[in-house]
Amino acid sequence: MNVIKRLLVKSSFFRKTIHRSSEEIHKQKLREISNHLKQVKEDMYQLLPLNAWQRFDEQAYISGGCIYSLYHDKTPKDYDFFLRDQSLVDELREFFIERAGYHGSDMSGGTYNGLSLLVTNNAISIGKYQIITQWVGDPQDVISEFDFKHNQFYWKNKRVQTLSDWSYLKGNALVYNEQRARDIVGTIVRIPRFVQRGMTITQKEMSKVLLKLHSVGFTDKEVEILNSNKADRHFSS
Repeated sequence: MNVIKRLLVKSSFFRKTIHRSSEEIHKQKLREISNHLKQVKEDMYQLLPLNAWQRFDEQAYISGGCIYSLYHDKTPKDYDFFLRDQSLVDELREFFIERAGYHGSDMSGGTYNGLSLLVTNNAISIGKYQIITQWVGDPQDVISEFDFKHNQFYWKNKRVQTLSDWSYLKGNALVYNEQRARDIVGTIVRIPRFVQRGMTITQKEMSKVLLKLHSVGFTDKEVEILNSNKADRHFSS
């Protein structure tokens, strides 16, 4: 009996050790991501007009796929900054449009501080840094409508925060945010890219996406974009 008891105690100890180690690894990853994104934000300051620094510091938060990529030790394709106030968004759009080398019907661009510059209706892109202009507001309003739950994480006030569950950040499954997700056509276009990056999607989750499409249908603009073969530009992840 004593032998069995000792084995049970030992087994319980190892389970706690493994769990604690896993949790510590998770916390360490979040600390490293936070430190990295702090530097990214400081780099972003150097691209902004001086009179916007303080407001950008107060309003900006980082979200999108970069946090998931960093958690899985991958280099982010870009860094998405979101702002809480429309007036600052409008001011920055005007600032960068004025510095664009060319102006088209739906975009302006060129180079800025040695980086590629592109200003569209959706975002201001300077190299790998993006200021999202399509959606403006608090994280609870903006991120709650992201299409997949592994992207519902954001960095603000020097720490990574979540509107979903940490398990979605740790795993590789695409889980559809069927309650609040917008931009259903963009969601469908992005799914193959996520799969190419090693993520998986079940028939159940894909069914949710298709049911959403059946419910809302296509807008005229979405049909136009798909027909023009410009989906990559308009529906980038």
